[in-house]
Formats: sequence, structure tokens, C-alpha cells
Amino acid sequence: MNKAALHLLRSPHERTDAVSALPVAIPLVLDLDGTLIAGDLLYKSFFSILRRNPLIVFSCAAWLLKGRAALKRQLALRSRIDWDRLELHLDVVALAMRERNAGRSIVLATAADAVLAGQLASRLGFIDQLYASDGENNLKGKTKAEMLRRLFPAGFIYAGDSKADLAVWPHASGVVLVNASKPVAAAARALGRPTLELSGRLLVGTGFQMIGKFR
Repeated sequence: MNKAALHLLRSPHERTDAVSALPVAIPLVLDLDGTLIAGDLLYKSFFSILRRNPLIVFSCAAWLLKGRAALKRQLALRSRIDWDRLELHLDVVALAMRERNAGRSIVLATAADAVLAGQLASRLGFIDQLYASDGENNLKGKTKAEMLRRLFPAGFIYAGDSKADLAVWPHASGVVLVNASKPVAAAARALGRPTLELSGRLLVGTGFQMIGKFR
């Protein structure tokens, strides 16, 4: 980990952006794939199995017939992800730690399977609530938006990165863009919500150990 990363975790940037000005009573909700981490846990779990069992592709075809959530659950139960090699988005981690220290609840809401999302959340240590795909329901796009509206009627801040997140941001009180494409960023900005844009700087290697020291 470089000196800039250490400095950001030790002393996260001041709470002077538009999103931090929102009441701390409303939670910060983080997407996982492409937002909190680089990449997608579905593919990471698949390739962690493929290296040991190339025939898994045939099982995947059968599981997918039952839906994407079912496929994710079966892969999650068999995967061997090396969490110590996972790449985290540094600015998202720093934002979450900063806001939690200020009294804001941090929620992880992801289309990744709950088995893997739970393993990651337990390692991070700053996630207060977790909502994820459960083997039957794929928590993505409109489904995620409806759930968050129901859970947090007073509002929420949502951090995302992709086109699927455009279904969620219109219902959010604040928008956090993480390394988003120009079209996605433009569409999110057009909503007129308080917006914070974060880069895709990565925290790798001993990231989990370092987060533990600065929680």
C-alpha cells in the first residue's frame, strides 16, 4: 500500500462535500461489484472454481435455467475466493469509514450472493446492514430500488457505478458515483441530487489488515 493510501485511511478527506452535508440519520448504501470492489464476485467465484473443475460450466448452464440468483448461490457455495487479493476501491472505503465515524449507518446492498457478500462484510468491519441476492431473488436495478425505498422511507445516499444503478439513484437523497462511465455519470448528475464523484483508485494486498487498524 502506498503512502497516499495510508494517508487517506488515517485522515479521510474533510466532510465538506454535498453528500456529507445530508443528515447523518439517513444511511450510506454501497453497491458492491464495481463500486466497493473492482470486478464482479460472480465472475470471481466462477473462475475460482473453474481452475479446479473445468466441468463446472455444464453445471452452470443447468443452474442458470433456474435464474441468475440461483446460479450465484451455487457458485458461492463452491467458490474459494482469495479475499486477501481482492481489490477494493480506496476512496469508497475511506468515504464509508469517514461517514461511519460521523455517525452514519453504512449499508451494503448488492446483487452478489449473500454468502459471499457476508464473508466480505465481516472482513471489512464497517458494514452495519447487508442486503444481497438470496438464491431466489436477484437484488439488482428496480428490485434493489424498491427494497431501499421500503427500508429507508426517510431517504438514503447511494453509491454505485453502472447503468443498473440508474434505477436506484432517482429514489436516493444523494448520489455517489464511483469510476462511472461518462453516460452513466451524466444521467446521474441530471437528476439534480447532491452528488459526489470518486475515482477508481485501488486498495490491494494488505488492504483488509490496514482497514482494521484505522477503524
